[in-house]
Amino acid sequence: MDKRLKGISSLLSEYSRGSFDKQLSLSDRLDEIDGISGSINMLGEELKAATISRNYFNNIFNAVTDMVLVINTAGVIEEANSAAVLRSEYEAGFLKGKPFNTIKIKGLPHFRKLLAYLRLKQTAQYEYCRLKTKTGAIIPIRVNLACFQDEQLRSRILFTATDISYRIKTENLIIRAIIDIQEKERIRLSKDLHDSIIQQMAGIKFYISTTAGFIKDPEHKQILLRSNTAMAEMITEIRSICFNLMPRTLEEFGIVKAVQVFCDHVMLANKITFDIRQETGWPDLLPALGIDLYRVVQEFVHNAIKHGQAKLITILFSSNRNALMLKLQDNGKGFDVLKASGGMGLKNVQSRIRSHDGKLELVSIPGKGTRYMITIPLN
Repeated sequence: MDKRLKGISSLLSEYSRGSFDKQLSLSDRLDEIDGISGSINMLGEELKAATISRNYFNNIFNAVTDMVLVINTAGVIEEANSAAVLRSEYEAGFLKGKPFNTIKIKGLPHFRKLLAYLRLKQTAQYEYCRLKTKTGAIIPIRVNLACFQDEQLRSRILFTATDISYRIKTENLIIRAIIDIQEKERIRLSKDLHDSIIQQMAGIKFYISTTAGFIKDPEHKQILLRSNTAMAEMITEIRSICFNLMPRTLEEFGIVKAVQVFCDHVMLANKITFDIRQETGWPDLLPALGIDLYRVVQEFVHNAIKHGQAKLITILFSSNRNALMLKLQDNGKGFDVLKASGGMGLKNVQSRIRSHDGKLELVSIPGKGTRYMITIPLN
């Protein structure tokens, strides 16, 4: 038997084990066997190049810090990089072959809806989602999805998720600083109005009423009395402005009492009923959190009256070991949440809640009222 045939057989065995470094030597005959040997050498080069490319891809795939998954159209994970395993806290190799919903992500549509959308648009982005790890930890992530075809021209979905914890923390610090500056300015303005303007107006009112007591002419006396009444109304109005800017009740007695006083003021001016309840265990709040929740109540009540034309507003303060909850609900007209999501008032509410790592659940149905469910972690 020609030794070259034995060499060919041996080399093919090497190739089958993934070793592509060896090559066959060609003889001087340049016959058919040499032709076969040359073809096998070329095959070895191609296999070696493919292996290097694959290893290079795998190195990149596993080196990126973003979570990366390759998902087929049946919703099965075909590839998962090291970051996906690390972030989700599953064992290496566990995710491969598992359904996509094995990874718990809030903020994404059901996979079928997601797939239908991607087939139409090819790409999708979800700015704020939450990944629940195997141990129950919650990680905020930004998700990008794109359709592509593999080497066999089969449709696949490339899923990438970026941990945005640091970005959110930085944004919250900036939001907190802006809100604190605004509230300090409100306090300063309220104090200036109360301690300066109101005192001066009260003095003017005293002079008017005193002067009216000495005037004998009925017509002139009536003018002074009307002026005195108008001044009293102005003082009342400015005191109301001071209360809205920064109620002293909030500083002295806390948010529950401040909300009750605020609602009493609103009831006097509007035909509306309030149902305010406080469950036992409601904690004392840090000033910044108390102010923010008070502003959220103000915004909700304002919208319920002005836009919702509500007749009943329910406010419930409750808490447990891990979080405090504030529920706000009205029986007004409701609205389409998607169309109103860009409103400045709602953005301000979301910013205040987010600055405390809180969560806002907004539910509104046209004709059936609006509900806020606010949860703030206690830490």
